[in-house]
Amino acid sequence: MGDCGAVLLEAGLPATGDEGFERLCRELRPRALKFAFGMVPDYARAEELLQESLLKLHSARGRYAEGTEDVRRYLFRILSNLCLDELRRGKVGGEVLAEARPLARSRLERQQHEPAEELRRRERLAAVDDAVRRLPGPERAALLLREIEGLSYAQISQALGKSVSDVNNLIHRARGRFAELMRPWME
Repeated sequence: MGDCGAVLLEAGLPATGDEGFERLCRELRPRALKFAFGMVPDYARAEELLQESLLKLHSARGRYAEGTEDVRRYLFRILSNLCLDELRRGKVGGEVLAEARPLARSRLERQQHEPAEELRRRERLAAVDDAVRRLPGPERAALLLREIEGLSYAQISQALGKSVSDVNNLIHRARGRFAELMRPWME
């Protein structure tokens, strides 16, 4: 998939000469795609939702400050809303979950291991992916924004359009459910 500028040009939006926005897109895209794929287990659909988010972000220029943090929060708010809408519409079903690709792994994790160790590692990663996907949408979004993106509770509240207290409750419930789902792996 091309960079943000190419997508904006294909959509007929004036991205040429807007180097700052293109740079932000390149900077934010990998983490935003990781978040989207954590929410929606169909990688192609996660990419589509990210592209839609970037288009909405571009058309909403002027409604947010140009600083990287403001753009990041605004992008994650758009993206989380699109992902939650996708989940609510029921477009993400069990058959997709069964065929979902595992989350992108670091180069270190891809290194060759002993066969038994590699099998155990893959099973554990699959269990983590499954546990995250079984969390309700808002809890999953809050947990991913906190644990994967490293956003503060205040930033998550802005991204999800919820109060800090609501975010605290969402993350608390998500961590509890996640721990319960992972209990067999902790023994």
